[in-house]
Amino acid sequence: MYILKPEMAQELKQTSSKIYTDTPDILYKSEFVATVGDICTIKLIEEGIIPNLMVVDYKTKRSIKLAKMQLGVIESVKCKSIEVDNEPGTISQQLYFEIKNAIKSKIMTKIIVNGEEDLATLPVIKHSKIGAKVIYGMPDKGMVVVDVNQQAKERANKLLERMLV
Repeated sequence: MYILKPEMAQELKQTSSKIYTDTPDILYKSEFVATVGDICTIKLIEEGIIPNLMVVDYKTKRSIKLAKMQLGVIESVKCKSIEVDNEPGTISQQLYFEIKNAIKSKIMTKIIVNGEEDLATLPVIKHSKIGAKVIYGMPDKGMVVVDVNQQAKERANKLLERMLV
């Protein structure tokens, strides 16, 4: 299990990746797209980009339940669907395992998290191939698009190592 240490919280909020309010064209041509977070997942689906991997918790801003219409957008995607438990500030073994399996299997997958999905971005980056695009929401700012490269993988690995319990 991975547990976020309080001193790491601010570090995780920082990104060198661009924050978008509109979907960047590069996502339409990407071989592998993964989303972590409900609002960015909904936005991409509405724009015709169906992510290969979606990690959602049916909430926004940690506690606001999705509206029926928003929920319908996510549920409209027919794919393998897995439910996992994950406490806030952690990455459970189950969540980590399912992310790793979904990426390895190449089967379109939706992971529905009972709890909190925020930190799932790290194992998604770690296990995605170079060139994949990992998108996560930045509340009230937009969506961050991580172009998975060696530098992004190294950062994710180092953060995960510091969190490992």
